[in-house]
Amino acid sequence: MARLALVALALLGLIACASEPVGPAPAHLTQAEIWPSPSTAWAPPDRLSDADDAVLGAATPWQEVKLPHARPRGLARSGDASLEPPDVLWYRMTLPAAALTPTPQGSRLYIPRWHTLGTVAIYVDGVVAWQARGSRVWNGFNIPVWIDLAGRYPPGTSPVVHVRMASERGIGGALSTVWAGNAEALTPGWRMRHLLQRYLMAVARGAYLVLGVGALVVWLMLGRRRADAMYLLFFLMSVCHMLGTLQYLVGDETTGVADEWFSWLTLAGTLGSTLCSFYFLSRIQRRPRPRLGWALAAYVSVICLVALPIWGLSQEGIFPLVRMGLIPPSMLVLFVAVQGAWRQRDWPSMLLAIWIVLSFPIGFHDLGMQRYENLEHIYLSPYVYLGLFTMFLWIAMTRYHTALNVAERANTTLIDRLAEQEEILAETHARLRSVEREQTLLQERQRLMRDMHDGVGSSLMSALRVVEHGDTDRVDLAQVLKECIDDLKISIDSLEPVDADLLTLLANLRFRMGPRLEGAGLALDWQVNELPLLPWLDSASALHILRIIQEVLTNVIKHSGATRITVATAEAEDAGTPGVEVAITDNGRPFQPPSPAETPPARRGLSNVRSRAHALGAHIDWVHTPEGGTRFRMWLPLVHG
Repeated sequence: MARLALVALALLGLIACASEPVGPAPAHLTQAEIWPSPSTAWAPPDRLSDADDAVLGAATPWQEVKLPHARPRGLARSGDASLEPPDVLWYRMTLPAAALTPTPQGSRLYIPRWHTLGTVAIYVDGVVAWQARGSRVWNGFNIPVWIDLAGRYPPGTSPVVHVRMASERGIGGALSTVWAGNAEALTPGWRMRHLLQRYLMAVARGAYLVLGVGALVVWLMLGRRRADAMYLLFFLMSVCHMLGTLQYLVGDETTGVADEWFSWLTLAGTLGSTLCSFYFLSRIQRRPRPRLGWALAAYVSVICLVALPIWGLSQEGIFPLVRMGLIPPSMLVLFVAVQGAWRQRDWPSMLLAIWIVLSFPIGFHDLGMQRYENLEHIYLSPYVYLGLFTMFLWIAMTRYHTALNVAERANTTLIDRLAEQEEILAETHARLRSVEREQTLLQERQRLMRDMHDGVGSSLMSALRVVEHGDTDRVDLAQVLKECIDDLKISIDSLEPVDADLLTLLANLRFRMGPRLEGAGLALDWQVNELPLLPWLDSASALHILRIIQEVLTNVIKHSGATRITVATAEAEDAGTPGVEVAITDNGRPFQPPSPAETPPARRGLSNVRSRAHALGAHIDWVHTPEGGTRFRMWLPLVHG
């Protein structure tokens, strides 16, 4: 946006210059008469007739000079020169009659530049037509004078122009050539000079200050890291450069700041901009120079301290001298730029070094203008910094794009590596799943083998021994085989997925054991309620539960002589721990199992019940009911600890 604004202003200037003049060519006055006045008044009179000197006297000794005309400028003086009476110099020139030829826009008086520390007033035919209204130091010297003469003077007359320049003692002053003529012919040149001397500088400073604020915001958003200090340096450069070029932008009104402090601000801004340029170059080149940096910072601090207004030196006189102190830090910046270009051998570094080299003759040119040399030239130092800022911005953006490309390539590499790692992890996961599946199958086979060996196998072996020994009359062989079949069915049921639902498991057991209970003459009272899911209920745990309940039901069938069995479920807590309860109640003979220590080896059923309950983390007990039967209770936790 900043570049577009600059281009638009430049195009406007070119369009203005391209307009065709109307009427006769304007008069270019290169001769004038001067007279040093003995006046001691700073304020100019409203009319020449009210002047306190003999400016209108016939015997006044006017001296002819060429324009531009300059009086030499002195150096520092002790004391405050602003309290002393001024050096007053009058200029007088006569406008040719052709300059007032009527045109649609009328006639104008155009003075490209004047320069002094003091006041300036311009009179046309004895009446003040324009005067500087700023302070004596910062008085709008960089703004061209543009006076409207339309309708004030009849055609064919030759108005006399007087310029009163009241300057501080020893400071001198200068006046450029003067143009007079129709506005159509003078406007393009005046607009172009106004553009180059003020507006273009103001737009550029504002644009780069906005960019600097943006860089500061970026630095703050990045966490104020030392590695990102380049953004902070760019912001400081934009602020310092704005302060260093304020003197070129001062208008006709006062700045609101004391002249001596305003001068010091511009000097400090210029020195600060040079210091920031040094650190910025070091950052760009990735070559920190801590000793040179500290030395330069100390030098800048000393210059700023010496130039402080508190010492009583005349700021008007010392200001040009102190500006010579800009040469050493500028030389150091030049050295850093040239060294970086020689080492890096890339176009941005070489162009930056060339630009900084060119800034030295431009700087001496502007110092000459401060001493009233080449008065009608343009101050070029602000545009040198404009170029430096643009190149700094270009280099920073180039480095930024390079960093983005590197980051993009790094991201691509990381993505590729991540894809490879994901593929390796997928293969590893597949292998682990295969191993886990094989391990699970192995464990299931081992469990089934162990269960069939202890359950079905043991029963079949008992039946085989009965047959071999011919004890079939004493043992019900069919009942033994039915129990073997029930054991086998329960083992198969334990393999079915129950999805952590205990009720499903109990329903399967009811389906398997129901015919056997009916065959034994037992009525089954099924009082099962809804229960929460048991997340830990897998096939191994399911088999433990089935075997426990099977053993309890078998004992009831064989030993209790009961006629009715009630199976009930409910949610229950045990010592404050939430869980579920399975209760089996019969109406047979009371049963009180012996303690684990007193259980005989032949009673393997009770031992298996206790060991399986321990494996489940369950609590079991047998209690007598008031009706004379036995109630078996098994408590199961909701969550395994």
